[in-house]
Amino acid sequence: MKHALILSAGLAIGLAACGQKTEPAPVEAPAAAPAAAGDMAATPMAPAEAVKSGAGSGVITKVDAATGSVTIDHGPIPGVGWPAMTMSFKAAPAVVAKARVGERIQFDVTVRGRESEVTAIRPQ
Repeated sequence: MKHALILSAGLAIGLAACGQKTEPAPVEAPAAAPAAAGDMAATPMAPAEAVKSGAGSGVITKVDAATGSVTIDHGPIPGVGWPAMTMSFKAAPAVVAKARVGERIQFDVTVRGRESEVTAIRPQ
């Protein structure tokens, strides 16, 4: 009788386990290839909803008041995960008015998805 009771309990537990749903193992995304220095196309960008801020230093190579942008040849910006490169940034009219080609600066940048904006510049 004891054996029948143990066998029945084991069978009940086994059957109960058969009805359990299992979740599939998470799939890992493939690792991104490292970007070459100055290669913005190969640099992973943040999702559109992510906002990052950072500070960098560099030299202003172009000021375009018509488009409200400044182009900066800058070093790495760890706060946003960028390597050294030359790129154009949107900037507020007050920032564009202060910018001078050839000037060495420190600057603050905010990145929202694929959009980047210089929010402040200071002489270096």
